[in-house]
Amino acid sequence: MPSTVRALIDYDIDLLEVIASQWDIDLAAADRVEMVGELAAAMTRPEAVLDTWNRLDEPQQQALYDLLANDGRRALSHFVRVYGEIRPMGPARREREKPWVNPASVTESLFYRGLITRTFEQTASGMQEYIAIPADLRPLMPQPDLTVSNTAPGYPVAPPRKLKDGHITTPDDVATILAYLMIRETNAREWLENRPVEQIDPYLRRPDEPAYRALLVQLAYDLSLIKDVEVLTHITTQVNREVARPWLEAPRLHQARSLVETWLASGHWNDLAYVPGLEADQWPNVALATRVSVMEMLQDVPAEMWWSLDGFIDHIHQNNPDFQRTGGDYNSWYIRDAYTGELLPGFQYWEYIDGALLRFTIDKVMNWLGLVLAGRGAFYLTPLGLALLDRAAWPSTEDPEARVRVDEQGMITVPVAVERYARLQIARFASWISSPPPSPYTTATRSKDEGCYVYRLTSQAVERARAAGISLSSHIISFLQKQSGQSLPPNIVAMLEGWEKSPRDVVVHDVVLVTAKDLGVYEELRSNPRIKRWLGQQIGPHAHVVKREHMPALFNALREMGILPVFEGHDKDDRPA
Repeated sequence: MPSTVRALIDYDIDLLEVIASQWDIDLAAADRVEMVGELAAAMTRPEAVLDTWNRLDEPQQQALYDLLANDGRRALSHFVRVYGEIRPMGPARREREKPWVNPASVTESLFYRGLITRTFEQTASGMQEYIAIPADLRPLMPQPDLTVSNTAPGYPVAPPRKLKDGHITTPDDVATILAYLMIRETNAREWLENRPVEQIDPYLRRPDEPAYRALLVQLAYDLSLIKDVEVLTHITTQVNREVARPWLEAPRLHQARSLVETWLASGHWNDLAYVPGLEADQWPNVALATRVSVMEMLQDVPAEMWWSLDGFIDHIHQNNPDFQRTGGDYNSWYIRDAYTGELLPGFQYWEYIDGALLRFTIDKVMNWLGLVLAGRGAFYLTPLGLALLDRAAWPSTEDPEARVRVDEQGMITVPVAVERYARLQIARFASWISSPPPSPYTTATRSKDEGCYVYRLTSQAVERARAAGISLSSHIISFLQKQSGQSLPPNIVAMLEGWEKSPRDVVVHDVVLVTAKDLGVYEELRSNPRIKRWLGQQIGPHAHVVKREHMPALFNALREMGILPVFEGHDKDDRPA
């Protein structure tokens, strides 16, 4: 912050004389620079400061207390919203209106006493303008009693009895994304959009959160777990195996830490772009600097205490609303309401944009990453969150031992605690059935059993693995034996060995059976070329198999013949045709 001399050096002579008169100082110097030195020396005498302080009214003193309690400065945009503006005036207007006699605001009255000045500082989000007390005046003023002031950002609340989730799911779902990309060719850049993606969402533990999926994909790119490769005329995303394998083999908490730190440092992920209800052609914020600001604001939230999210946001609204706005600019951001398309300019929309960003960051992103427990309008800093804030050591424990279970029908049950790399390998040779939802959290107990993934050995999945060069006998069987603790059912071993030696020994067709009432009707059907083309292998004297996908065409052809077919076993009126 500038000294009194530095604050006064750019002032006009008439303004220096006004400030001197407010302090009852008679200036002897005629040169402006000499006047500044003389005035500054007189203003920084302790008895002069105390005398001037005692002349201030309560609102003026309160404004100075506000500055003193915040390292002697406040963002200009915040200060003028609370205490009023300083009207721009040149010497002629000052002489005419005499604003020091009838100030339009508390800010203006303090300015014409020389107790505050405007200054600029470089911040993470750019150059910021502040209202500040000159550095050498600040220690001479009566100081606020910070021991009795409530500096906590909000207030505590009673713990919620139950939350829908309380465990970290991000390492599991990153592994799922990597598994999908190893099996199927796709461009994962398309998964960064804030909309449902049927390709991948159903496989995730949080299938109905498009922003969650987009976050994990971006973090996977940032960690170099995946990379884009140009193949002929298109782009496809591939798993970077040299990086992915050690990451997948690491303990779960180490994986969670890497995702948390990558999010905090990411220059590619913009939390504001995923806030529900907002849209923009180009997002104007500096996302990285904003995340750093949010972390700083969370420093004063007590540990081991449930905290009101509304209370926290309201505190920021009152005390640090410009946390993501360089210079407190609320008019040049072209952000729209996604539902109405209307622009949201001005400070009156703070709750819609800045407050909504805080809510989304804490209640969603930080909750997903395991930095907080959140829900029902409250949040709680976890050990991972406290570690990110440098208020605790990083939690680091080995994963509990867990075994894969394989039953005689080829169903593979994979507990969440199983190493992510092992589950990725299972996904390569088995078909996915289901993923466990996030585990609930209650204040009474926090379940250690987070559920299981379920896969099944199918001919399609096994053949896919074999085509990729994975040996059924030397790789899959031995892998399942190891993961199941040598409890692989003998029939599963025989099944895999048999497929490797002679695949497709038994083929099950998905077909339906079409029968005619008698030989006459049958011959009539056989003689119709449009009907005959859909009839498959003959089964008995009056029956044929028909592929299920051909049923609509067959029904249409029968109707054109004047025949209304009966579809047995179907209770609904809407027939396959």
